[in-house]
Amino acid sequence: DTVYVSYKTVIKPILSANCYGCHSTAVTQNGGLDLEDFNSLKQYITNDFRGDGIYGSKLYHCMLHAANALPMPPDYRLDSCDLNKMHAWLREGAKDN
Repeated sequence: DTVYVSYKTVIKPILSANCYGCHSTAVTQNGGLDLEDFNSLKQYITNDFRGDGIYGSKLYHCMLHAANALPMPPDYRLDSCDLNKMHAWLREGAKDN
């Protein structure tokens, strides 16, 4: 369901399950990136990253394992359901709701 995608109830659990192991307040690997903190996360969700010939969210490009982006998580790709939810949330303005 991508009709209403909330950060707190949909996106944060996806990030928790797939990203916080390396990128959280407690564990900050790879340059100290903290995706658990919404203010830190915001710099990676803006639409100013150019990858695959289009502009978009750096975080989303990484999750897609797109060209010109560091694939994250590095060992597997998120399932299409989670990627669709992430895309819907970003498209709706990536609100802290």
